Amino acid sequence: MPSYADPAPEFEAVTPFTTSQPRSRRGPGTLLVGTALTVRQLVPSLATLEPAPGLLGCLLPKPAILPLAVLGGFDQLESIAARPEVQQVLVSLPAVMDEQLREIAATLDRLGVAWRYLSPLSDQLAGLSAPRGMAAPTGGGRVDPTQLIDRRPRPLDEAAIAARLTGKAVLITGAGGSIGSELAQIVARFGPTRLLLVERAENALFEIDRQIGGRFPDVLRKAVLHDVTQRDRTFDLLEELKPDVIFHAAAHKHVPMMESHPSAAVENNFYGTRSIADAAAAAGCGHFVMISTDKAVNPSSVMGASKRLAELYIRDLDQRSETTYSMVRFGNVLGSACSLIPIWTDQLAQGGPITVTHPQMTRYFMTIPEAAGLVLQAGAYAEGGEVFLLDMGKPIRILDMADRFLRLQGFAPNVDVKIEITGPRPGEKLFEELAYLGEDMLPTPHESIRLWRTDPADPAQMQQIVATFDRLRDKAGDGRRRWRDATPEAIVTALRSLLPEMVTAAAG
Repeated sequence: MPSYADPAPEFEAVTPFTTSQPRSRRGPGTLLVGTALTVRQLVPSLATLEPAPGLLGCLLPKPAILPLAVLGGFDQLESIAARPEVQQVLVSLPAVMDEQLREIAATLDRLGVAWRYLSPLSDQLAGLSAPRGMAAPTGGGRVDPTQLIDRRPRPLDEAAIAARLTGKAVLITGAGGSIGSELAQIVARFGPTRLLLVERAENALFEIDRQIGGRFPDVLRKAVLHDVTQRDRTFDLLEELKPDVIFHAAAHKHVPMMESHPSAAVENNFYGTRSIADAAAAAGCGHFVMISTDKAVNPSSVMGASKRLAELYIRDLDQRSETTYSMVRFGNVLGSACSLIPIWTDQLAQGGPITVTHPQMTRYFMTIPEAAGLVLQAGAYAEGGEVFLLDMGKPIRILDMADRFLRLQGFAPNVDVKIEITGPRPGEKLFEELAYLGEDMLPTPHESIRLWRTDPADPAQMQQIVATFDRLRDKAGDGRRRWRDATPEAIVTALRSLLPEMVTAAAG
């Protein structure tokens, strides 16, 4: 941390933005977030640009006297960055302030404010790289996911969410994953009596527990290292914890990987869901929200089919339980582990090329903060058995995203860096769907969430699914050697037999 030689008065009340630049020569309204040292270094450099950014003021970790209006501390970021005058935010913090930087990044992403990270000069001279995810090592900096998909999140109805979460014990499975961890961060803001973080990956659980403890020290939390497919232990755990609300985010999600491991897909996505959902009913949980995927609609992959099984089970269980069960379907999220942005960033760091599987492949996309916020919003509206669909906008061609990604990094596509077409991977479709025929779309109080009215669950179909996979799962009959004698071919055949809506994957 740099030291400050200047006097350090208390932060004064924020005054209206002012700038001495002539309006005709002023660039976008810009808020600086940094230390006194980094802001001092940035201001004269930015003044050399044409047009120079319209500097509105800065936020600092501690008070200082600067040649730019000091508007307050980092705790005022949300209220100030949301002002209409702020068109962009430039963040320049030393590498040692990594934790604060990530909190600032998360806040700006949630607000939908365009921002850039500028590595401080002292860090550059010391050879320090930007914190992971803040900038591409060989590109023009961190890519704002909203620029790739050209969408801005709509405000949440926080009163409705608070009514469901405040003062409640909230349990999140898959709490260390991309969506699960974002859910945990948002839930903590609403003052649950307890936040119960369930995750089977030790490092991921440690990290989300550490983050919640640092940002929300007053929230009572419990980190639970547990695999929800362990049915007996899951029942014991929920009987002990007595959650009021459960968000089930734990799942295997990678389509090509699950094509090679169908038993793992069914075990985690179907049996894991069945285990935690049944345990929720037994423990008297009030609300259970399952996170599903567009890949469960007319699935072409083992992963999508296993999530479709879970959807059917949840709908059936809602009809015979006092617990309120609902589901939220959405498409791909940008920035999650092993998704497009991290993969392309890594490929770019190695000099390229960046890869796209098919020139006509399209997907629905949204950012992690928007998806997590809307999951909570949908959960607040649930009354039982609903399938909520998040408004994903229009499908985006992956090739167009790759082109935009390179241009945002300062590269000319197929001139500086090649875009290589590799062919569809096992189980992939050229395009995804968000609903089945016969599912009528209804509005909800939030414009980014739709409700799909579906036919009632068929108990006979669910009984057949359970019986078929129970036999495959424990073919040896000893209750311990799960899937030991079930071949991948037998599992896929069972999926196609029980889910006639399955379709053929994309051709190469």
